Amino acid sequence: MAETNSIAKTYLAVPYEQREAAKAAGALWDKKEKAWFAKGTDIPQSLAKFLPQNQPESEKGREDPREAFGQFLRENGADLKGLPEMDGKWHRIALVGEGKVTNATYRGFLDGVPNGQFKNFKGDEVPLQWTGKGEALTLEEKQRLTAEAAQAREVRERERAQDQEATAKRSFGIWTNIKTWATPENCPYLAKKQVRGYGVKLADDGRMVVPLRDDTGRIWSLQFVGDEKFYLKNGRKTGLFHTIDPDRELEKDRKGEKLTVVIGEGYATGADVHKATKLPTFVAFDSDNLVTAAKSVREKYPSANILIAADDDHHLPLQVPPLPNKGLRSAQRAAEAVGGKVLAPSFTPAEKGRGATDWNDLKQLRGEKGLLTALRESFTLMQREQKLGKDKGLERQLEMSR
Repeated sequence: MAETNSIAKTYLAVPYEQREAAKAAGALWDKKEKAWFAKGTDIPQSLAKFLPQNQPESEKGREDPREAFGQFLRENGADLKGLPEMDGKWHRIALVGEGKVTNATYRGFLDGVPNGQFKNFKGDEVPLQWTGKGEALTLEEKQRLTAEAAQAREVRERERAQDQEATAKRSFGIWTNIKTWATPENCPYLAKKQVRGYGVKLADDGRMVVPLRDDTGRIWSLQFVGDEKFYLKNGRKTGLFHTIDPDRELEKDRKGEKLTVVIGEGYATGADVHKATKLPTFVAFDSDNLVTAAKSVREKYPSANILIAADDDHHLPLQVPPLPNKGLRSAQRAAEAVGGKVLAPSFTPAEKGRGATDWNDLKQLRGEKGLLTALRESFTLMQREQKLGKDKGLERQLEMSR
């Protein structure tokens, strides 16, 4: 994420044979964007000739590959705003009419003859192919388009960072002014889920309020939970989490014992798993944030054992057409990213039929003793499948929770 106080970049379209002259004039190479840039927005005359707007346009009548690929994506159901990214990377995108649910992905290439692919997870197995018309782009055309795309991303990132900073300040004010802590007695959501309130507050309308913090403890946004869940507009979520650690285990001297922590998707799962295991637990809020939240936890606690308390979206593969089991897949990716292990719930057919997908659902159906038994069984299965030795620390925690 771009920082609001970082120096702005102005991207340049520098021909290969003029790279040394551009470098001597102050141009720098951005490895990520694969483009030259100048610091700031006041461009010296020696670099002004490299600005994308000062480059010759494509030959008359030649299509703009970004516009053509964007039209292809829209014709096939993608809810694309503006021009597509054509950097060779996969980009998740929503389908028309599905809001923020990203059930599709695309990638585009400017090398050679412009081309791209579009994958609708609710459609065919094989991605749809798009190929531009005519000849391959000239090197100059590609340089101009690359610089324009990099500049557009730079502007978007800076605007987003500014919006997130403003939302962080607003969130802190709202959080500070809420004086009531949420409990099962005053919060309908906690009562419904049969979980305790750990560091969460109660809004005037009865909704639970959960802070989204970074690894320094700074609040960037707030989640409001009632019949539905929503976040403050323009707030940051990536890499943030809510910590459940009422006994301050994270601050204690382990005296040689290795710290073990749990990361789950939703608050109710986090609260139940923490109560059952007594382990410090982090709430990632949803599956899309699970990997980045796990990475943030790993960075803060580099030597900790990390367990991912997975959701099991078993209903998704049964849809027509089938969709991936997002909960299990995200948990597995998070575990792989941080060298952690997955604790997945195992439901009976009857429990699946009642819509159970997470550890809180399991607790509600089997009770707290049933939850603890299921956690132990999941841990034993995980050890057996991964051929791991016994983790005495975690086993002791589970035993103490009986």
